[in-house]
Formats: sequence, structure tokens, C-alpha cells
Amino acid sequence: MDPFPQLPEASHSYTEAQAHSVLVDEYLGFRTEEIETKLQQEWGPKTLASDVQAWVGLPVQAMQTPYTEIRQILDLLLPVKESTIVDLGCAYGRMAHVVGRHFPDVNFIGYELVPERVSEGNRVLSKFHHPRCVLETADLSEAHFVPPVAEYYFIFDFGSRSAIEKILEDLKKIALQKSITVVARGRGIRHWIYQGHPWLFAIHEPRVFDHFSIFRPS
Repeated sequence: MDPFPQLPEASHSYTEAQAHSVLVDEYLGFRTEEIETKLQQEWGPKTLASDVQAWVGLPVQAMQTPYTEIRQILDLLLPVKESTIVDLGCAYGRMAHVVGRHFPDVNFIGYELVPERVSEGNRVLSKFHHPRCVLETADLSEAHFVPPVAEYYFIFDFGSRSAIEKILEDLKKIALQKSITVVARGRGIRHWIYQGHPWLFAIHEPRVFDHFSIFRPS
């Protein structure tokens, strides 16, 4: 059985995609509910900096991309052998499992703010043979964090506008060095791209879908 099937977008609802993801999380052995409950107790009282958004207190399915959508995105990208995908705000690293199974010759690096999610994501990854996939803890809003040079970048609405603007400026510099593809998921980041980052869409028309858009700036 393939837990990450290739399905036409119109063949299922978003609610069905989320329900499928619950089953796949269980199949893979994630303990997300247990961890998120603890995080709500530990992070809730904290006053976080304005550019930090941990998404604590939200249902797991609300902060993670469904597996069927991840498969759709990867099938649209068709990442080439030895290329690298960077997931900026990866939560538990769902994409790593889809990459590892269907694109085993592709490298994957996922960055996530909350160390407990990274630890759990790597624990689950260790049960499967995906040597090219890894998750790392990082605060993407910090000035010293710079995304590694890669071919593909996936960005969810991981934080405040200023934090996302910072990452987009980082990617702009990388795009001057090589050709990149940026997948933006969420209303916020897509709106901010159109508001202030024409370098992403001025040359090539983006491919727009219900929940994400694919930008190829060069």
C-alpha cells in the first residue's frame, strides 16, 4: 500500500485529505497529539517575540499540509536527482516521508522552530530508510539564519510578515546565483509575495492552485 497516493485535486475534498493524513500519521507512528498537548502547557504562558509564531494550540491538521497535497506538489515539481528541497517551517516533517519514498535520490532539509516537533519528526524518520532526509531546529526569523542554497523551497505561513519578508529577501539573493523554484502555501505569504516581491513572478507566470502557488523566478 502506498500511504502517499497520487490523486487528482478534484477527486477529494480538503476535509477528506485531512482525514487521510490522520490515518497516515498513525501508520507512520507520530505522537503529535501528545506532543502538542505538552507544548500548549509549556508554550502557552510564554510571551514570544513578535516575529516568532510557534502555532501552538492549533489542531495538528491545521498547521500541516496534507500528504495528498504534498504528493501533488512534488509531482508538479518533479525534482531532479541529487537536487535539494528545503522546507521552511516543516513542523513534523511530513514532506520528508513523501520525498523519501517517491524521490529517494533527492535531498530534503526541513527547518522547524519547535525542538520537540523536530525531535519527534526525526524519531519517526529513523524508522524508515530515508538517509537523504533530515529535520533541524531553527528560528527562521533570526538574522543569522540563512536558508541553504537549493533548487526548491517550500514555505508555509510560518510567522509574522516581517519574518517571512526576511526569508523572501534571503531567497532573492540565492536566486541571483542559480535557478530556484519557490512553493508558497497559505494566503498570507502569497499575498505578501504579490505585494512586494515581483522578482518571483515578473518573468514567469506562477502556477496557482487552491492552497499553494509555484513560482519560478528565472
